[in-house]
Amino acid sequence: MTFYFLFLFLVPFQHHPVMGAQLFHVGFFPITPIKLVGIPLVAAAILLPRPPDAAPRPSARILFLFAAFVLFQVLGTTLSSVSFPADDASTLFSFAILMVATNLLISTQNRMQMTIRVIVLVETFASTWLYKQYYIYHWPRPLGPSADPNYEALSLVMTVPLAIWMIRYEQRDLWKWVGRICSPILAFAVFVSQSRGGLLALIVMAVLAWLNSQHKMRLAVGSVVAVAFMLAIGPGQMIKRLQQMQFQGQGQTGAEISTRARIELARAGFRMMEHHPVFGVGLDQFQSYEFHYNPLLMSLEGHPHIAHDTYVQLGAEGGIPTLALYLAILMLTLATCRSAQKVQGVPDDMAALALAFQIGLIGIMVAEVFLTAQYIKEVWVFISLTPNLYAISVHAAAMSRKTASAPTGPAAPVAPRPRLRTG
Repeated sequence: MTFYFLFLFLVPFQHHPVMGAQLFHVGFFPITPIKLVGIPLVAAAILLPRPPDAAPRPSARILFLFAAFVLFQVLGTTLSSVSFPADDASTLFSFAILMVATNLLISTQNRMQMTIRVIVLVETFASTWLYKQYYIYHWPRPLGPSADPNYEALSLVMTVPLAIWMIRYEQRDLWKWVGRICSPILAFAVFVSQSRGGLLALIVMAVLAWLNSQHKMRLAVGSVVAVAFMLAIGPGQMIKRLQQMQFQGQGQTGAEISTRARIELARAGFRMMEHHPVFGVGLDQFQSYEFHYNPLLMSLEGHPHIAHDTYVQLGAEGGIPTLALYLAILMLTLATCRSAQKVQGVPDDMAALALAFQIGLIGIMVAEVFLTAQYIKEVWVFISLTPNLYAISVHAAAMSRKTASAPTGPAAPVAPRPRLRTG
């Protein structure tokens, strides 16, 4: 498991100048530290024996959908005769390493629990880049280790439910305190990132948590206090960015122009889908074609941008089938989380973890309307863990029922009581 946890540690630092650096190339593919860890990780996952208390192998349906998702994009790009996108293909290869290793290794409750702890600790550590850049270096808008505040916000927002789960369901006080410390750090870091998509996802997740809570009043009061605290000490620029959202007309400020440009980028993407519905314009080609499909973008910002919408970017570059495959992966992941909660006799901690996954995934799906995030590894960490969570939940419920129905053994014989002799 050491290689797996090291792989998870490197996930937030894929754009770091050292931990995400391109060390060398093999053909067209850049080799980074995460790939150097990933190759022995997969080898170890295949060769090492499974633990005696391992759950049955999880379903491979998401793996098959992912394979189709990758192959269709590569095939479409090859047929479109554009230059082969080595960076994107390399990223997809990293996702494949993650999904195969997770499928093989995370087979027990203990391993799942350790994985959640590592994810929370690593993402909390990564969030300190935002705090350092804003409060120490005084950057107007911090970038975080992802070199993009929007990507950083998405990575953090999906981890918040896991930290809250630790508070409630960890057995040891040490890990409960880790959850208590990490959850506010992660949530406030989303506010520090000044990402409007990340903040909206956080609000949606808070509403979902409130709907599923048995202590609605307590949660509502806590949320109001948390929001007031963030507004009091958080970046004032975040409030300005929210006030400057503009959906039509000519923007004046940077935030207004950014909002207007995103609307026009979506229009360019829809036109690409209309003209190239099957294979799209090719991987990493959105920026090359956006001015052609929407000339108005040149007057707004003057240089090409990504779509800032995962679904539009996927449909434009990979075609409608690629978008459909991605949505199928997300829907199947959500359904798997729901099924894990409904397993008869599932332990409370596993059911609650499935709910935390579900809330985090919905937060991701909301944020992806505002961010191009299909290549953020944290998204695929969630997706890859979900089938294992279901398999472990089913196995834990079965073992619980087996223990409950086991015979307690014959009763010990009762010695006869001696009679008192009289006379």
